[in-house]
Amino acid sequence: MATTLEQVLERTMMALPVTKEDLIVRGIAGEVTERIVELKKSVARLQQKYTSLDALQERVKREGVSPDDHTLYTDLMEWRAIENEMRELFAILGAM
Repeated sequence: MATTLEQVLERTMMALPVTKEDLIVRGIAGEVTERIVELKKSVARLQQKYTSLDALQERVKREGVSPDDHTLYTDLMEWRAIENEMRELFAILGAM
């Protein structure tokens, strides 16, 4: 018979000195932190290629986007998305 999440939570709370809220908060914090680490690795990769987001934006502005190669634009959009996601994730951590 499969164990439900609620049963696992109950067993965990009986075995450890934690509340359900503690477990949920720690789980969220762990997932958010793990995602931030992944995003920081992506930023480091982009920094190796372009130095900074500003430098990449300036390069796209200066060179434009080639019809045959959208790499610069794709990397710019990725970096902007990463920045937005990281702001949201840090806000979540700050609210905990």
